[in-house]
Amino acid sequence: MRAIWGWATQITDLGVVAEQCPYCERTMPCILRSVSRIHYVFFLETTGLERERSCYCTGCHKAFPSEHWRYAAVLPIQEAKNLPPEDLLARTNPGLADRLELKEQVSALGCDARFAVAYEQLEQLRPGALRKGLLCQLLGWERLTDEQRALLGQHIGGRSRAWRLARQIAPGFPRHAGCLSVAMVALIVGPTFLWVPPLRSWLWGSVLVVAGLIAAALIDQARFSLRVRGWTRKVLIPEAQDTKVSLDCFVAVVDDVPGSRLGLTEELWPMKDQLETIRGVLITQGKLDLTAT
Repeated sequence: MRAIWGWATQITDLGVVAEQCPYCERTMPCILRSVSRIHYVFFLETTGLERERSCYCTGCHKAFPSEHWRYAAVLPIQEAKNLPPEDLLARTNPGLADRLELKEQVSALGCDARFAVAYEQLEQLRPGALRKGLLCQLLGWERLTDEQRALLGQHIGGRSRAWRLARQIAPGFPRHAGCLSVAMVALIVGPTFLWVPPLRSWLWGSVLVVAGLIAAALIDQARFSLRVRGWTRKVLIPEAQDTKVSLDCFVAVVDDVPGSRLGLTEELWPMKDQLETIRGVLITQGKLDLTAT
């Protein structure tokens, strides 16, 4: 039986993707897994520290480290079982599909060092509309002028550096205090209304406790917004300056993150969720090109 408080290990199967296994060297359906250390108090989960992310190959039954952000989608096991391998690859790992399909073309154009560098940098971006658009431009490399090739290389390089910075600082992004904090605030705010003598009834008491929950949630959101603004000024802007990353590029790569969670795989989702707050601070600080936003 679990104790009233302490730590516990939680293993979560997030779904299925197509991946090239480094052991059997085949492109196989693989199960994404997350191993976390969960802290709980009175059986309520308060914090969770992710310790490991991996892929489990269904072909050779071996696990290998994985960067879950590389996948465009994560499918439920039952749905993945009914898909042909090529469909699973196209839906979950279009980056790998592109690499396999374009292998011959990359080899043919690799004599141009700028193309090789740009393609390598492009491979570091997550699958999405931004990467797809840049890939389409890169595939027209032979039709570009020398100046256009240089500009495209700079454009891809800027996005690649911004993506690395976003992933680097994502673990330190502010998090909500969580349901336990809101509940504790509500337990303080709600009963204070019940001290008013005319309102001492179950009906009014219930209504006011709900009002306390809503007030606690609003207070929590306001505090969280202040923390995000402070993080933008004290962490994001200095880090971008130190690494010479364009904040316009940073906003572009975070904006490209899907607008909803992919299980537990998208570590940049909290930044995407608060992007308008971040953008507002950057505009106020004069750090964004308004003509580009």
